Amino acid sequence: MKQQSLLVLSVALLFAACRKDGKNEQAEIRDLDASSSTVSACGLNYGPVDLPDIISGNRTLYKDTIYLLDGKTWVKGGALTIQPGTVIRGVKKTLPQDASALIITRTATIEAPGTASCPIIFTSNEASPAPGDWGGVVVLGDAPIATPTGVAQIEGIDPPGVPSGLDFTYGGTTAGDNSGTLQYIRIEYAGAVIEEGNELNGLTLGGVGCGTTMDHIQVLRGADDGFEFFGGDVNGKYLFSYANNDDQFDFDFGYKGNLQFIVSIINPSVEYAASNSNGIESDGASTRPVISNMTMVGANNCTVSTANQLLNGVRLRNNSLAVIRNSVIYGYPTGIRMESATTIASLDTSMLCGTNVTKTYLFNNNVQACVTPFATFVPHSSTTAETIATLGLTNEFPVNPLLYFTTAALTPNAAAANTGTQYCGLTPLNCGFTYDSLTMKGGAVTPAGVNWIQAGYASGSGWIKMQ
Repeated sequence: MKQQSLLVLSVALLFAACRKDGKNEQAEIRDLDASSSTVSACGLNYGPVDLPDIISGNRTLYKDTIYLLDGKTWVKGGALTIQPGTVIRGVKKTLPQDASALIITRTATIEAPGTASCPIIFTSNEASPAPGDWGGVVVLGDAPIATPTGVAQIEGIDPPGVPSGLDFTYGGTTAGDNSGTLQYIRIEYAGAVIEEGNELNGLTLGGVGCGTTMDHIQVLRGADDGFEFFGGDVNGKYLFSYANNDDQFDFDFGYKGNLQFIVSIINPSVEYAASNSNGIESDGASTRPVISNMTMVGANNCTVSTANQLLNGVRLRNNSLAVIRNSVIYGYPTGIRMESATTIASLDTSMLCGTNVTKTYLFNNNVQACVTPFATFVPHSSTTAETIATLGLTNEFPVNPLLYFTTAALTPNAAAANTGTQYCGLTPLNCGFTYDSLTMKGGAVTPAGVNWIQAGYASGSGWIKMQ
C-alpha cells in the first residue's frame, strides 16, 4: 500500500508541475515527494508546482516548494503571502505579450517579508537564463497618480490576454494605501517589451501607496527598466539595480515617494537600450521623487562594448521635479540633465534646506561626467563637478565587475564622498518615513558603516547576486 500511495503522489506532483489549473481554489500538495527536489540557502525545495492563472482570496507560497509562473498569475481579493526562502520561476514564452508575470491587483496585497539569510527569489526557469526570459513582478495600488482620470491601465499587459473580469488598472485617492510588504527580494532576468513604450520591468509599481513596506530589493539583468514607479508615493530603502537593459530607475505619472540608499551599476558587456539608457529617468509634471544617498555608476569613459551607449546619470524630463541629496553620480556622458523649461525654472539654489514641494533641490552631490556634468542648468555650489580621481570612492571601476560585490568598492574613503552631509529639505515624509543620517555621500554604505552590497553578496544567501 505504501508503494501504491507513493506512485499516486508522484503522478499528482507531475500533473501539478506541468499544467496550469486556472482554478481559484487550487491548493498546495503539502506531502511532497523529494525525488525532484533541490537544495536552496534555506533548505529543501520541492516541486516545481504551477501557480494558477488566478489566485482569489488568501494564499501562501511555502519556502519548501519551487513555484512556476507559466504565463501570468493574477492575484485578487486577498493576500498572497510568500515565505522567506521561497523560489518562484518564470517560464519563457515565445511572444512578449504572453510573458510570465506575477500581478498583484488593487484588490489584493502581497506579503513577501524575505530575510537577509532567506531571501525571496524570482528568476527564470531557463537552464541558461537571459534578460527578458519572463515578465516580472507587478504591484497595483490605490494611491494617487497623475492622469486625467486618476486611474490608468498598467503597461506591459496585452488586454486581449487578460482573463474576463480582472482589473489591471491602478490609481486612486488613498495616499497611505498599503499593498503589503516587499523585503529581501531578488528579481532577475525579467522584462518583456511588447512594443516601444509598452513594457514589463523587473519590479513595476503602479499607484502603490506609502503604507507599503519596501526595502532590500535587487533587480538585475532585466530586458527593460529595473524599477519603475507609476505614480503613488511608496517609500523605499536599500534598492539595487544591476545591469538592466534600459533605465535603472524610472519615475512616471506623479510619483512622490521618499527613497534612501539606492544604487545602480551597469555592466559594460550588456547591450543597453538604443538612445534611452539612464541611471534615473523621471517624467511628468507632477512627478517629484525625493532621494538621499544614491550611487549611480555608469561605465569607465562612458563606453560599453555595443553600439548603444549610455545617456544620463539623471534625466529630468517633461516637467518632472526632484530632490536629490547626498548622492554620487558618475560614468555617464551627462551627469544630470533637465529637459524642460518648467524643470529648469523649478530649480531653487537659494534654499539649502528648502521645503517647497513645487521646487527642485539638488544639494550635496558629487557628479562626474564624460562630457557634461550639468546639462542646461547651474547647480548650487554644494553639488560639485568631479573627476573620477576626486570622487573619493574606493575602486570606482573595477576591472572585474565581480569586485563591486566582493570588495568595499563604492565605499567613500576620501573627500568629496566622505565629507559631511545634510538631511534637511527632504520633504514630504510620507507615512512617517525617516531618513537615516550618515556622514558619507552615496548609497552603498549603511549608517553603521557597512557596505551592504558587499555584505549581502558575501552572506551566500543569494539576496544580492551578480549573475
